[in-house]
Amino acid sequence: MTEALPTKFLPAEKAEPAELERHSRLLREAPIVADALDGMLNFTLILNRQRQAVFVNKALAGFLKNHGIHDPTGLRFGEISGCGHPAESAGGCGTTEACCYCGSAQAMACALEGKEGVNECRILSRKSGDELDLRIQARPFKYAGEDFLLISIADISDEKRRHVLERLFFHDIINTAGGVQGLISLMQDAKPEEAVTYVPAAANASTRLLDQILSQKDLAAAERGELQVKNEEVEAAHFLAGIVDLFKAHEVAKNKKLLVSGNCSGLSLRTDKTLLARVIGNMAKNALEAESPGAAVELSCAATPDGVSFTVRNPTPMPDEVRLQVFQRSFSTKGAGRGLGTYSIRLLTERYLKGKVSFASGPSGTVFTAEYPLSAV
Repeated sequence: MTEALPTKFLPAEKAEPAELERHSRLLREAPIVADALDGMLNFTLILNRQRQAVFVNKALAGFLKNHGIHDPTGLRFGEISGCGHPAESAGGCGTTEACCYCGSAQAMACALEGKEGVNECRILSRKSGDELDLRIQARPFKYAGEDFLLISIADISDEKRRHVLERLFFHDIINTAGGVQGLISLMQDAKPEEAVTYVPAAANASTRLLDQILSQKDLAAAERGELQVKNEEVEAAHFLAGIVDLFKAHEVAKNKKLLVSGNCSGLSLRTDKTLLARVIGNMAKNALEAESPGAAVELSCAATPDGVSFTVRNPTPMPDEVRLQVFQRSFSTKGAGRGLGTYSIRLLTERYLKGKVSFASGPSGTVFTAEYPLSAV
């Protein structure tokens, strides 16, 4: 007896090749099925009970050929779309830890139980390098006494992209405006000789607020690949001190510490300071939001063989649901219009600042690292 393959969610077993071919031929030779599905503009495919493709309509077949897949028969959805997670498990698509939170896998699970499932699915495609936002509809489908799954796919990437860019802009503006408001409140309540000490931080924060407002046009161009990077010399220690000042009176930092650890003196890079501040500011804000009063969040920087790295460390580990979906454009645990920080971190770092981002989360806490070349040209 063959030992069952391990799985964290859906069954891993696949159909025998002869069974796969029989189902594929049955549907190809059924005019009522082929004609109906080929006439649809949406991408549509039929899967067997093992979630393997046995039929794709013309719209999807043409798209797949343009991306190097000439015969999708036997492939699962994650393999067709270029998802990176199937390689994490011997059972492939549907069986990994990340699949537990995948909208397409959840929709298919409903269909396997005899119910219709509709979910949104977010995939970073290894084949195209694109962020895919898809709406997946899965329903049971019976033909000639055989049980299948009928899958309809709608690309909602443009819709999501517009919403995210709008929310990303206001997410950053609220960060900075909160800092300005907090500093002004402190100045109002302080004695004159103490209030004046807040003026430099308030001036810096208000200047950054104006810079971010003026950058709205740039942000609108970011996803189109048209954003113009404006490089200048950035001294790392002074830059991180500015990030600390920004959050000094911010609501998310109330009763928490944001501090710079280590020695950043002597480190500098040539990059877009406004975009870099947006990246590191979002890293800091996300870390502060994850912590309870009394906690400390550490900012640091270090020289790398190719440039400079910035690190944000907080003591609380991420929940699995968050950890497995970090950097995805439309994922949020904070409600509509929020939770866009990690997406903006990756978008701006990789596409415009020519860097790379990574994170690690475990019992000792969570660390986000952004690495940049000495010159982002």
